[in-house]
Amino acid sequence: MERTSEWRPTERKGRDYRKHQRYRCHDFSEMALQYPQGEKHIGLHRWRRYEPVHYQGGDSEMNRSQRMSQRGMTLIELMVALTVGLFLSLAVTSIIVVTLRQQKVTAAVNERDQGSNLAIIQLDKVIRSAGSGFSNAWGLGFFGCGLRVTKSSTALVPSTPAAPFNNVVNLKAPVVAPLIIEKGVGGNDSDVLFVMGGNGAMADVPRFVTNLTSTSLSFDTAIGYKTNDLLLVAADGLHDCYVSQISATTSAGSTTPPPVIDTVTLGGAYYTAGQAGATSTLAQIVSSNGAYATAIGNTTAAYPSMMLLGTGTDGSLYKYDLMRTRATAPQPIGEDVSHLFALYGVDTDSDGKVDSWVDPGSDEWKASVVMASKQKIREILAIRLAVVTFTRGVKQSNISPEKLYAFASLGDSLKREVTLTDAQRMLRYRVTESVIPLRNNLLISP
Repeated sequence: MERTSEWRPTERKGRDYRKHQRYRCHDFSEMALQYPQGEKHIGLHRWRRYEPVHYQGGDSEMNRSQRMSQRGMTLIELMVALTVGLFLSLAVTSIIVVTLRQQKVTAAVNERDQGSNLAIIQLDKVIRSAGSGFSNAWGLGFFGCGLRVTKSSTALVPSTPAAPFNNVVNLKAPVVAPLIIEKGVGGNDSDVLFVMGGNGAMADVPRFVTNLTSTSLSFDTAIGYKTNDLLLVAADGLHDCYVSQISATTSAGSTTPPPVIDTVTLGGAYYTAGQAGATSTLAQIVSSNGAYATAIGNTTAAYPSMMLLGTGTDGSLYKYDLMRTRATAPQPIGEDVSHLFALYGVDTDSDGKVDSWVDPGSDEWKASVVMASKQKIREILAIRLAVVTFTRGVKQSNISPEKLYAFASLGDSLKREVTLTDAQRMLRYRVTESVIPLRNNLLISP
């Protein structure tokens, strides 16, 4: 068989074998070499200095192979490369999509958890100091007296609150108490809380009222009282009590009986001598010879707390300042909150400890019963809250259970249930519980 080789001569000092381009032979043992001119004695050992490149089929096949090697990729190879690249692109895209979705889910869950924590903090800040200024004198006529608040000749309490508190029944006309719960009258059948307390910097020891004129109150001492202070005036045995305002203070220095020493003049936006529908006027309360007054705040700073707390149907937690010291409408204080539930922690044996948790909707502890009994108000030492929060934006089918439960650890009698719709189940819900003590009720002597 004929074999064709292309020989590439190696360089050697003094000689040039590049002129030998191709050699053809039938037998390597009988090679017919064409020597370049001047090279007549070259042996077979010279053969080994050449680098052979073999082509099958001769020169024509060699040229064809060279042309084929310059054609590049075939169509099949190109399609395979595109397919592989497509799968790689899809894989990378899928990873990016999953990562971005997980980031959104994480951000939404973090916002929900922050919302629940913020809601608990806002509630804790108000409830923990409830009763400041009057709890220590609960037996002097303050606990359970019907609140009468007027501002600029407009009755604020009692009145019908604005939404989302427009469904309350008993809390339209609340009584003086650190805390009252009305069950199931808020947004999404949540509970509504009434919280009242004097400002911490202004909370005063109740003082006996020694005398009254049409626009003034007299005390043994009025030290600490100043213009625009708000006073809560009540008397044991009378149903009503009034919030009034000081317009000026005067030191009389009198020693004639009765021992009138200091006088405060009443006036300003929150002053009223009486209110339509009340069983007693301010003068009748003081003339009962058992009236007491306590400072609960000021109209320009150190505002008192007298508010409703609850959720709306828009997923926000609201507070409503019944005295309208800073706002006239309910204000959102938390977001992503769908439900608010509460239980009373009561002390039934006067040992200063919570003996049991009770349902504010039960016959013995519903709002109307608590408001009518100052002893029950005094027995409330703590409140147990459950806040239901949810995520926004990122949805996933059936990610939440069909039912959520609050206070499940306290037994079926106290457990509160929330049923979610199919649309709500696409969001991530969480139930957060917290126990908040009523510090001022805890300080009351048994």
